[in-house]
Amino acid sequence: MLYIESPVTDPHWNLALEEHLFSGKSEEVFMLWQNSSSIIIGKNQNAMAEIDYSYVTKENIPVVRRLTGGGAVYHDLGNLNFTYIVNREGFGDYIGFTKTLREYLASLGLSAEVSGRNDVLVGGKKISGNAQYSKQGRLLHHGTILIGADMTHLSRALRPDEEKIKSKGIRSVQSRVTNLGPLLSMDAEAFRTGFAAFVSKSEDMQPYILSAEDRAAVDKLVKEKYGTFAWNYGYSPKYAFHTRHRFPGGGVEVFLDIRDGIIRDAKIFGDFLGDAVPLAEGLRGLAHNAETLRKAVKKFSFGTISEEELLSCFL
Repeated sequence: MLYIESPVTDPHWNLALEEHLFSGKSEEVFMLWQNSSSIIIGKNQNAMAEIDYSYVTKENIPVVRRLTGGGAVYHDLGNLNFTYIVNREGFGDYIGFTKTLREYLASLGLSAEVSGRNDVLVGGKKISGNAQYSKQGRLLHHGTILIGADMTHLSRALRPDEEKIKSKGIRSVQSRVTNLGPLLSMDAEAFRTGFAAFVSKSEDMQPYILSAEDRAAVDKLVKEKYGTFAWNYGYSPKYAFHTRHRFPGGGVEVFLDIRDGIIRDAKIFGDFLGDAVPLAEGLRGLAHNAETLRKAVKKFSFGTISEEELLSCFL
């Protein structure tokens, strides 16, 4: 089994690296990796229905879609991720794939258990969520380990407005979570060092340094997939979007029909001064994101309603 530690913390690159190791290699792999502040959503989820988009945009937190199913998770440098890629058919064995993690925690004096299908709990609270992907005789299993994650970002970023987004995508199940750091008097760097040493002793590992060819393949995947709107937002299931706002300059009510991340139809109502029909028509065919919508809104005037107020009606 190859042992790899990702050299970067870019979430787009790390998820592309996972796919490259899964599809571009034949060897079995164990990898440790960390992402800078980001939201990682499951393959079958609606991105907009999982996040507080305004908060995520304000805090410059990227949203990246992964290969595996399951729910949305928040990553930062206080979170450690591990990945197993093995030559095996089918799904399952969450107990087996989390065994080394649970044994490491036991060596530090903490008792951990697998709960439900894919969570690891300590003291009744979730410290690790896990998911899997299988294709052509290869199985990818990855999991998170909360050590010192920013709980404010975690709770705020993953707080969607359920009245705004009506989606048929698979929604995340909210769990009580906790960081291991305070329980162990250990930060993420120390935990990573200790866990890496424990894994190396527990498994038959061969250290592997990514080659120039590996990096080029990952860069290509980032450019063509993991860094694109089409994958991270456009892959989302069809959803309906509705907001109602009251401003000093009048009220605005918006209805959007969105498919593949693109606005297919738009209706705008209210008692504002101005004609909403040209804007509604101009929105059709545009990506449902702040950058694109800001450009569209700039072209229209709604009386005394400001550009920022109007933009907030569509996000």
